[in-house]
Amino acid sequence: MSTCSLLIPCHNAAQYLPRLWETIRSQTVPFDEILCYDDGSTDNTAEIAEQFGATVIRSEVCRGAAFARNRLAEAATCSWIHFHDADDTLHPEFLAQTQARIQPEIDVIVSNVDWIDETTQEILIPRRYSQQALEENALAATLTNPIGVIGCLYRKAVFLSIAGFDPSFQCWEDADLHIRFAAAGAKFSVVETVLAYSLRHDRGLSRDQLACTKCRLQLLQNYAEQFGSLHRLIAEEAERVAVYLLIQKHDRQTAQQAVQLCLSLGQHPPTTQNPILKLLKAFLPTLQSLYLQQCLRNPKLLLGSSRC
Repeated sequence: MSTCSLLIPCHNAAQYLPRLWETIRSQTVPFDEILCYDDGSTDNTAEIAEQFGATVIRSEVCRGAAFARNRLAEAATCSWIHFHDADDTLHPEFLAQTQARIQPEIDVIVSNVDWIDETTQEILIPRRYSQQALEENALAATLTNPIGVIGCLYRKAVFLSIAGFDPSFQCWEDADLHIRFAAAGAKFSVVETVLAYSLRHDRGLSRDQLACTKCRLQLLQNYAEQFGSLHRLIAEEAERVAVYLLIQKHDRQTAQQAVQLCLSLGQHPPTTQNPILKLLKAFLPTLQSLYLQQCLRNPKLLLGSSRC
């Protein structure tokens, strides 16, 4: 049977590790080794991880999750690796069900993930993946339905062959990893069962949604240069970014950059079947057309606003 390493990047994670370890201990099939990377923590993260039996790699400087994960992968001794964030949890059957999918031709094993409000336990986003979609066009599937790391198992050799995570990005680096897996021809297997849980709170890196969305836009710009076959889908994703920046963050400057990406790829936002909007967008500035579309979909945006 193939061996599997559990790799945990940690930064000031002392409060989360006991909860995570409950789910590690509950695994019906145990991991063969557990490594933690203490990424410049100022609390007792390293000591707690060692008390739980993990091998800890220490860094005096915080280098970020991507760097930490890459270092963990290099240190892992098993042929398969799983990355798990310290503030998230695992289903008891995670390793049993993902490990059962290991085949010589498979490089990435993906399971479904629930994003859950840490306080209320409400499911915020059910992340669902399709074997059929990944078989038909893995590059398109990973672009339009981003995959995070906490539900996945990776063949270590293939992970290293694509140079792991891009440490220049603090957000979306996990989704980018899977796009690069797909571009390299990696083969995916999907366990269409929820086997991991992302517990959402306001203390993580993703709390800065504006910065994360800017990372997404930068990656889309990169993909536009790399993948000509994805231009239509990249434009659609860029339009979603523009709407979010305009409506939720009121960042017109960056929203305009997203619009420019759409236009450079031959798509003129907003995408619409509304005949009036189709007519008006030929005359109105694109951001105004996008805002008008959102106002028509949600009239509450009109209250107290002059943007429409």
